[in-house]
This record gives sequence, C-alpha cells and structure tokens, in this order.
Amino acid sequence: MNYLIVMFVKILKFILVRLGHGTALPGDIALKLNKNILSYFQMPKTTIFITGTTGKTTVSGTLYEIYKKNCKTVSNIKGSNLIGGVATALIDASKLNGKTKVDALIIEVDERYVKKVFKYITPKYFIINNLSRDQLARNGHFDLVFDEINNSISPKTHLILNADDPLVTKFSLGKKNKITYYSVSKNKYSKDKSINKLDLCYCPVCNTKLDFKYFNYGNLGYYSCKNKDFKHPDTKYVGYLDKDTLTICDSVIKLKNTALYNVYNLVCCYTLASVDHIDMSLVVDTLNDLSLKVKRLNEFTYNNIKTTLLLSKNETPLSYNQSLDYIKSKKGDKTVAIGFTRISGRYDLKDLSWLYDINFELLNSKDIKRIILVGPFAYDIAVRLKLEGIDTKKFKYCLDYDNSLDYILKNTIGDLYCVVYFDLNYKYIDYFKKRGVNL
Repeated sequence: MNYLIVMFVKILKFILVRLGHGTALPGDIALKLNKNILSYFQMPKTTIFITGTTGKTTVSGTLYEIYKKNCKTVSNIKGSNLIGGVATALIDASKLNGKTKVDALIIEVDERYVKKVFKYITPKYFIINNLSRDQLARNGHFDLVFDEINNSISPKTHLILNADDPLVTKFSLGKKNKITYYSVSKNKYSKDKSINKLDLCYCPVCNTKLDFKYFNYGNLGYYSCKNKDFKHPDTKYVGYLDKDTLTICDSVIKLKNTALYNVYNLVCCYTLASVDHIDMSLVVDTLNDLSLKVKRLNEFTYNNIKTTLLLSKNETPLSYNQSLDYIKSKKGDKTVAIGFTRISGRYDLKDLSWLYDINFELLNSKDIKRIILVGPFAYDIAVRLKLEGIDTKKFKYCLDYDNSLDYILKNTIGDLYCVVYFDLNYKYIDYFKKRGVNL
C-alpha cells in the first residue's frame, strides 16, 4: 500500500513541478492516504531538523548550500515547514520502498508541528535557534510551545542550542542528550539594558530574576542566576563580529548582511557543520560565497533611492524588533514605510494586540524624517506609534496598497526602509523586478 502511495505521489509531484506548483500538496495527499506514512521511510545517515520562532528558513537554506557540496542532500526549503512539507521532502529523499537515496536530510519544521513530526522521526541533530512570543491565536503562550517541543525530544538526538537565548538554554534542563551550544559575543549592537518585553527574565529553576550583563537583541544576551542555578552555557562556538567580518574558531567570514539575526544564523550553521565533521574549508568557502538570498532582507538602489525591504512577520514582535534594530543601526536620513493588508496569512483574525509588544520607540529618532503607513490598518499602526511620542507630523498615509510603492517613492526623504508583511513584501518585490531590479 505505502509503495503505491509513494509511487503515486512522486508522479503527482513530477506533474505539479512541470506546472509550476507543488510544495506541500504531494505530502498532504500522502498523509490523507495514510496518516502514518512518515513511519514508512528509512532515514539517511544525517538528519538535521531546525525549529525556532525566526530564522528557520535561512538556517535550513544555508545548511543545504553547505551539504549539497559535500553529499547527496534533500531539504524542504522550497516547500512548507508543516507536516505536509516534511512528507514531501521525505518522498523526494526516498525510493519507492521507503529506503533513502540521499546522505543528508535537512528539514525546517514549524514549532507547533515538531511533536507531530517527531512522533515518527528521531533526528540525529535538532537545532533550536530561538523561541519567543508568536502568533497568539495559533500558538498561545510561548511556554505552551516550549512544553510541546521539550516533550517531543528524544534522548538520542544531539541538540544544537542558541546559548544566548535563556528560553532555548532551558531545553537542556533535565536532559541527558548530547548538547552543543553556540553564541554571539558582545558587539556594536549590544546594549546594557533591554527595551524589549523579555520572554524569560526569571531563573527557570529557582524563579530568581536573571542578571543580564548585556543584550544583543530581544531576549538574547549573557545572563546568570545569582543562586547559580542557571546561567549562560560556555561554548567554543562563539561568533565575534567586527564591522563586516565574522570570526568563529579562527575562521573568517565576510558578511554581506551584518544584521545580528543573520550573524546568529551563520554561527548556527557553522556550529552544526563542525559538529558533523564537514570539511571546514568547504564550510567557510560556502559561507563566504553564499549566494542564497536572505528571505527577510533585500537591499538595492532604485531611482537613486537606497532601498531596503525588511520582511517582518505579523504577530511576531521579535521579527519586527529585529527590523527596527537594523534600521536604527543605519546612519543618515531615513523614510520608514510600515504596513500589511491582512493580519494573518492563515486565519481571519482581528487581533492587533501584538503591535503593543513591538519596540516602536526605536522609530522616535531625529534621523527618521518620514513614516509612511500603508494599507487598511494604517491608522491602527499610527495610534501605536503616537503612544511612543513620535511626532505625527512625520506621518503620511496610503490606504491604496495596490499603488503604495509609487506613493512611497514619491514621498521618500533619504534612504527608504519598508517594514512589511509577506503580502506587501511579495508585491513590492514584483514591482521592482518589473522595473529591472535584480532581486
């Protein structure tokens, strides 16, 4: 039965790809025909699963670039990170009898679907790069997500954890797993105090307030409990950032994007590749020559306007805060466009409470000359910005989001930064591509 399902789905995927479709659909169909189809497949020698609130796609994509130069590799980077996308990747990686035909499987998996996937698969490596509040209607509280992931982890799995995130380090408590940590040292972006609404600020063992020496961004930094019950783990995999150069274990990587979230992603990939004994000269060369487009950021010049598109995920304050931190770090006069046409890409939601967890106070700066608010929620965003004391004389509104870029470019002062959700991000990318910008 499973033999026939895999054969049928492989044929279907072949047809869909020729038609320009087919990501999670083949896997979804396979799961409808047999809900336990994941247990049919024999895993390859190396299985790497990645989860976290942000950065999953970039990490999995970067690892795929590394591993495909080293061995036969399959990933779901072009598909869904839900269970259907995972099933599709496994079907690609396997023969009709379920036996693997690749050496490495690299899978990005949504936080809420870890428990569904790990019911059938025990990965060799499991990367958790960060965890924070996200999509309230779907995820509820981040502690619920933590518990679901934590209860799904097999003791046989080698954990790769972001040591700078105390909520991620918390996964080590009570575990006998092999664990490797990575971190990013104090750098030009670091702050002594956090303006973020921390997701974990008390020791998970004794409930004493954690002491932070510094914050890199969000909840990420160097922390310890004064009772010595919980602290930032030591690790040899530390990324040292100096201007546009990243140094890890004496390896030097030149950065095309110095945003801290990108730095963390690269250190994570370097760590995993080192632990898995990949040729480090190959790893460093790949990271230096990385042509993989950073999904969240596009930088270019159009009509003499230096333009940056910053994909920011609705209902995910950490994603917005990373974008705003990036804008804050840039010098010169700036125009910031913010907007979205729908709150959620999956659900019909009306909740905008997540706007109040975003550090919009970062926009209260003299070098930000204009703020353009786009789409049907423009006035809701304006209310939120007004609460931070931002001068409303800087505000301009464009409710006509279909033609918003023409309006934005006409009213830009200085460099342009577009902080937008998937809906407008795709629309803007298409706009610039049609006008000859290479994205």
